[in-house]
Amino acid sequence: MITPPPARADLSCPSCGAPLPTDTRFVAWCPSCDWNVDPGGSAAVQDVPAGRSARREEARRRAGHLAVERLYADVSAEPDRRPGRDRALLSASALAGAVHLVTAVLAGGSLWLLVTGNTVARAFGAAGFFLAFMLRPRLGRLRRDEWSLNRADAPRLHALADRVAAALQAPPVHLVRVTPEFNASYGRVGLRRRGVLTIGLALWEVLTPQERIALLGHEFGHAVNGDARRGLWLHSAVVTLDHWYETTRPVRTPAGRSDALFQVAEGIAGLLMLVPHTLAGLLLRLLDRLTLRTGQHAEYLADDLAARVGSSAATRSMLEALVLHDSVEALFRRQAAVRRTGAASRTPPGAADDSGLWDELRQYIASVPGTERARRIRVSALRMGSVDSTHPPTHLRIRLCEARGPREAALTADAAETAAVEAELAPLRARAARAVFSSGRW
Repeated sequence: MITPPPARADLSCPSCGAPLPTDTRFVAWCPSCDWNVDPGGSAAVQDVPAGRSARREEARRRAGHLAVERLYADVSAEPDRRPGRDRALLSASALAGAVHLVTAVLAGGSLWLLVTGNTVARAFGAAGFFLAFMLRPRLGRLRRDEWSLNRADAPRLHALADRVAAALQAPPVHLVRVTPEFNASYGRVGLRRRGVLTIGLALWEVLTPQERIALLGHEFGHAVNGDARRGLWLHSAVVTLDHWYETTRPVRTPAGRSDALFQVAEGIAGLLMLVPHTLAGLLLRLLDRLTLRTGQHAEYLADDLAARVGSSAATRSMLEALVLHDSVEALFRRQAAVRRTGAASRTPPGAADDSGLWDELRQYIASVPGTERARRIRVSALRMGSVDSTHPPTHLRIRLCEARGPREAALTADAAETAAVEAELAPLRARAARAVFSSGRW
């Protein structure tokens, strides 16, 4: 149960004299002149860094921001244009081909040694073939875990997902996963590229039914928006490089293991792994840089598809909810602390009850005032904040949604369907709450 916050005494902005928001839970700032909108943040960002390396980093940051702004301008000017095969994407495809070629040559050469070589050559061939197998592209598998819901477990949730997919002419997913996270994602796994939809319960719970349709529209949009990063060729290369990077990571001496022979062996292994580990890391960063523009373009197109299926108003409010991530984490930290305190004193956890966490979350997010939501969006603009490095800044996604103009929803939320989906998710809510309480993050 959320109790009303104590009201801050009437205050005026020291800069322009306008009244300040009165909710004591959040930063006191001025919506009229942006005084104190980002305490300790925006000023630091605007400072000119000292030192050559710091200036280079600042120059790269500014160049990145300019590239993001140029992409926004291009997408705004051509709303229906899909990501094209520009020079960067062609270079990324060639780099992915080189990655796949390394594995193919290693496997083919090892097989040739096994078939035609002598005993020593066959030994090398066996070792090389084993290495090629270990370094092969990982395409993922359709793995069911504790968060998975198949069609028998959640027929109405799958039916809702199918409705959204059909509206966008996207293939239906084979598996839906519902996790505790404040996120959502769509991906394809295996050679058959079967779709997996992941819904973060912390995000799902704070959205309205229509905003949930917009969220699903965005995720299914990735199946039809021409995002080359999610295609088999590029995605498998990224996964392969990531696997190489982790496999060649130098090992660390276990605690308590101090014998000289082991340390010498560890040093030799570390030197042998240093070059491939560094090279894999450089190639990963290069591939990420080459595909960043087309990936962010695809995110804008996914937002457009979300607006088409769920309405522009629902898409805009769904995107605005993304800036409340810190508030969700703050509530989880408080509730986890209550649970730990209750466990230590052997008293009932009270507000941290498994079944009540999500009601508490919805009430808390609903109590966040509009002035604080507006501040978060302005801070996001100052910091060029985004969901992650593969997404455009959230404030630009919101701005583009507004610039497109109002669009009506192709699908609307049905009250009976919403209630049925809520009932299907009920068994997972308690499990997800326990995962929040037991997670070291909180």
